[in-house]
Amino acid sequence: MYAVGILRGKPGVHAIDVPMPVIREPDDVLVRMREVGVDGTDFNQVRYNLQDIAEGRDQIVLGHEGVGVVEAVGSSVKAVAPGDTVVVTVRRGCGECEPCLHNQSDMCMTGNYTERGLHRLDGLLTRFVVDKEQYIIRVTPELRKLAVFAEPLSIAEKGTDQIRTIQSRLPWFCPHPDHSFLHPQWGGCKVALVVGAGPLGLLATALIRLAGAYTYVADILPEDHPKVTLVTRMGAEYIDSRSKTPEEIVHFCCTPTGELNIIFEASGAADTATMLIPHMSRGSIYMMTGIPRGDTRIEIDAAQMVRQFVRYNQVIVGSVNSNRRHFEMALRDIGLLETRFPGMLSTMITHRYSLEDYTRAFVPGEPGQIKTVIEVDPFV
Repeated sequence: MYAVGILRGKPGVHAIDVPMPVIREPDDVLVRMREVGVDGTDFNQVRYNLQDIAEGRDQIVLGHEGVGVVEAVGSSVKAVAPGDTVVVTVRRGCGECEPCLHNQSDMCMTGNYTERGLHRLDGLLTRFVVDKEQYIIRVTPELRKLAVFAEPLSIAEKGTDQIRTIQSRLPWFCPHPDHSFLHPQWGGCKVALVVGAGPLGLLATALIRLAGAYTYVADILPEDHPKVTLVTRMGAEYIDSRSKTPEEIVHFCCTPTGELNIIFEASGAADTATMLIPHMSRGSIYMMTGIPRGDTRIEIDAAQMVRQFVRYNQVIVGSVNSNRRHFEMALRDIGLLETRFPGMLSTMITHRYSLEDYTRAFVPGEPGQIKTVIEVDPFV
């Protein structure tokens, strides 16, 4: 069966052959893949020859942002049926630690997990896949053409969910009780800065704006870039960080209330991420989701930074991956985002390629590029 992936010891992305998967267990689900999103992690795997292939194997199928249609199910499967549109989650737990045993493999304590298309487990860039029912989530028919966003949006969902959970420890000073972090409109009276206007940054911006927060987005793009257009369409304000110091960025964000309550980092730029820390407001939270490459060395006053964390009740949190609950949240919010910001998600998909045209799909940085989707068997 035709697939796209990486070969051990051979740089680049390649067409490879894999066996046709079959249902073997009662809880197995056979899925015909329709669309697979390509993100920065996929680009980096190919560009930098980052090979994370299971021991004893010579290849791995790429792709971890997938939507498909159920072809057949095992005898015990109840949640989905043939013909259902579904998304497939990414991480498979270690089976050892408490988080994984409680279906929260995104918080794995051992590191012995696997991930489709990323870490020792074949991905979704192929015609058919088989997976367990617990990793398959049904998509309502009206959302099928946007469901390719479920995985990246689930990452933003986890980040914002953790922000709400952690910051709910504070008795919020906002005069409107409905603006508590536990309320759906938790963003009222709060100010957020999203660092990075890539797909994840845009999706985080969308969720934060959906919650009603004053939102700023910083990146190194010109004002006429399509990503900036999407930022402003969502009612957020763009900051060209090429022309401002970290202190100036934070000061600019503090305009509405005098405080910057939330920083959501989605760029993977270690220097920018670190240099913003000394300018955090009292009681603020910094959510980091980007993973930098290589080494970055800067000089900081460590004593001052520790004093700041303690005296100002600040929080810095790292967040990676997501679990089934976050996928379900994403599928719920895709509909809300489409209502609030009509056409925003579909506009983000700037490049589409067939599975056989995979080499073009893995070329990053084309003009105006935001989100790339590979159409394995496109929806009609």
